[in-house]
Amino acid sequence: PQAKETPIKVDRNRVVRAVCRLTLAGVSQRNVVDCVAEMLDTSVSLGWVNGRIAELEKATTLWNQQQHPDIGESLSGDELYANGQPNLMVIGNESLYIYALSRQASCDGETWASILQCLPDCPQFASDAGTGLAAGIKEAGLRVHQLDWDHLLLPLWGQQTRLERQAYAALEAVEQRSELFEAAYTEKRLQKHLDQWDQLNQQAEEKMKRLDTFTQLARQVDDCFALIDPQTGQLPDSTASIAQLQNVGRQLVSWSGRIYRKLASNLMHWAEKLFTYQSVLRPALSRLSTQYGQQAVEALCALWQIEAHQKRHPQSLSQRIEWQYLWEQQLNTAIHWLGDKLIWEVWDSVRELLGQSWRGSMLVECVNSLLRPRLDKRQHTDQGCLDLFHFSHNEYPFKRGKRQGYSPAQLVGLHAVDDPLTLLGLTPKVLL
Repeated sequence: PQAKETPIKVDRNRVVRAVCRLTLAGVSQRNVVDCVAEMLDTSVSLGWVNGRIAELEKATTLWNQQQHPDIGESLSGDELYANGQPNLMVIGNESLYIYALSRQASCDGETWASILQCLPDCPQFASDAGTGLAAGIKEAGLRVHQLDWDHLLLPLWGQQTRLERQAYAALEAVEQRSELFEAAYTEKRLQKHLDQWDQLNQQAEEKMKRLDTFTQLARQVDDCFALIDPQTGQLPDSTASIAQLQNVGRQLVSWSGRIYRKLASNLMHWAEKLFTYQSVLRPALSRLSTQYGQQAVEALCALWQIEAHQKRHPQSLSQRIEWQYLWEQQLNTAIHWLGDKLIWEVWDSVRELLGQSWRGSMLVECVNSLLRPRLDKRQHTDQGCLDLFHFSHNEYPFKRGKRQGYSPAQLVGLHAVDDPLTLLGLTPKVLL
């Protein structure tokens, strides 16, 4: 690439801006000194850099405290431990706006409740199964607490993959022993390979049986994940789904191994709170049904779920044919009730509603994954460090994804500026 030669004016403002951006990128203070010297031909001391960062952190703290958006979106929270201290992050599930990012000395329910009580009113709050945060949610009086499905499904299917790998490795060992048997020509060697083959074949059969049994149980759990029943277009019966999850958990109790005990415990204790989102989603679907008709909305909901199913797992030819037939049926039903023109308007409304984050806290954990490497690089972290990240995440626009070009602050209706650093008292860069 050809670099465009542009003369710049290096003044105090530009150096402070450079220090801020490098710090936001996770560069250590010592390395900031080297970067400024190399890029701007300016020598600054480590103490000067530390002082400027402290000023910026104080400014971001004041700015963050002045922002009070309230658009009624659902929230999710997650605890993050760094340098032995707990930090709590709360974001909006649709905007990814950080509503709270706080470091505390302890992670008990009373501590987290004092933070959660300052949040705007939300229809639903999602989190993992952390006991401290759950206690804080209860003490803060948040109406709907939704547990995270991914914390259940990821280890479930991860274990299924491990069992599959072990089973196929056992079958490969049997095949290799068969080849050795074919190559042998003495009676002693033939007997030895035959005995080994019998043992390996028995192990392979046991592992294949274990894999098949666990896969069936995993599919029973995964079947409960569907947001909509594709046959009826309605919300699944949560009571039956809870009973099904708990039944799978009781079957896994007898399996030996820590992963199975953990899965069994999660299935039996989490089941009820995995479906609390339905108390919020049901009224929202009811409003659409009142506006456009129940049969039409249910048909489009079923269409959405069928397409979601096709994206989640590879399917056999017979399954694809079955889903396609059902998809065409539901589409014809929707067209019958809405017509060729109105169907697209209703489809956009249904897709927007069902496409929201209803079943977990993975979004806040994705944002936390951006913060973690910055905290891990620092031997010491404080609230000012968190406030600086809080500010930059909310004010700078996303560079990719469905929110590309918009900052979280814009998505919650706050005023946006082209140069967020000016909000901290810095002036725009000056060219010669």
